[in-house]
Amino acid sequence: MFSFSNSARNIIIMVLLLLSFLLVSTNTKAATTESLIFVAVNDELVEFSDAKPFNFEGVTYVPLRSLATTVKAVVLYDPIENSVTVTKDSQSMKILIKENMYVTESLEKLPISIKTVNDRTLLPLRFIAEYLQLEVTFYAEGPIARLLDHNEVFQLTNEQLYLNNKETIEAEKEKWKAAIEAQKLKEVDSAKIAYLTFDDGPNSNTAQILDILQKYEAKATFFMVEPKIWKFEEEVQRMVTENHTIASHSVTHDKNKVYHSPESLLNEMNVTRATLFSVTGIDSRLIRVPYGSKPYLTKDYRDLLASNNLQVWDWNVDSNDWKYSTEKIISTVKYQVANQKQKNRAPVILFHNSSSTVEALPEIIEFLKAEGYVLEAYDQDHHFMVNFWNDERI
Repeated sequence: MFSFSNSARNIIIMVLLLLSFLLVSTNTKAATTESLIFVAVNDELVEFSDAKPFNFEGVTYVPLRSLATTVKAVVLYDPIENSVTVTKDSQSMKILIKENMYVTESLEKLPISIKTVNDRTLLPLRFIAEYLQLEVTFYAEGPIARLLDHNEVFQLTNEQLYLNNKETIEAEKEKWKAAIEAQKLKEVDSAKIAYLTFDDGPNSNTAQILDILQKYEAKATFFMVEPKIWKFEEEVQRMVTENHTIASHSVTHDKNKVYHSPESLLNEMNVTRATLFSVTGIDSRLIRVPYGSKPYLTKDYRDLLASNNLQVWDWNVDSNDWKYSTEKIISTVKYQVANQKQKNRAPVILFHNSSSTVEALPEIIEFLKAEGYVLEAYDQDHHFMVNFWNDERI
């Protein structure tokens, strides 16, 4: 896709990867306040599969995920220090996430404006250009922001570049408009969203669960146990590809170890979070503590989680799929969803990665759709409180 030389291409991707691990306090949902923009490098329009570039208040932000995957770099994430060290060949850079800074080669700390969309990090395009000494041009008809590397050969004018990609550009504009309308509907009728959540996986049943979700075009949220993530990496990566939400559920799932102290709980969640990051490139701050937040998550535990910017989700519908038959699971979910509907609350339904859940899930999804629910994954950009303590900090 790039017309860069291999060395120049690797440099730009490396820079993007390094910066992609920064977190900022502003989470942006690409919807009503941004405008779509296209990005080209020399004579080629760049395709971004994970998120789309957009212009916000005059600044063009570029998604990093699709570029970073091509880099063979060593990434070490320290959840205790909340930092990332990335090494490529003989070069290394440390990212200080809490400080929202990166360290230059001269060891100077500098801030940078970052946006996140659906857990994807976006960086100002002009920063990239200035860092790599590339010229930026703008063609309003696209609109197209174009990076030019004068060390390489490029032949097209901005107008020719646009005409060569006009069909693709117009199709993407229509998708963008549709996404905006869908977001508006979601915000207007949030009570008609239901959240399917799955604990204790991944395992041998997870692929079947993903198949069912795909069949019914339903999204879900998966709270995972760390050792199982390594064993079922393919399923975890599929969750991300199919736009489900990934989250942490501990390392040991042993209440005596998890709740030995606030620090032991935080450590288990950070280890799981780091593993998810290593496997998927996504840093998920969502957690569900084993056996639910009551009675174990007393104030000192919650204080520590809140200070580390972790968000806790319990549930308001319990399928009891770990002990009930298929028929009983279905009737239990229907009854409790009806109770949440009377309270005008979005149902957050607890399941596990079990064979009985696989059997019950199709009928439950059909019931929810018949009731008018849209089945969505947890959205980090629009967190709402679902914990048994009613603690708004988490």
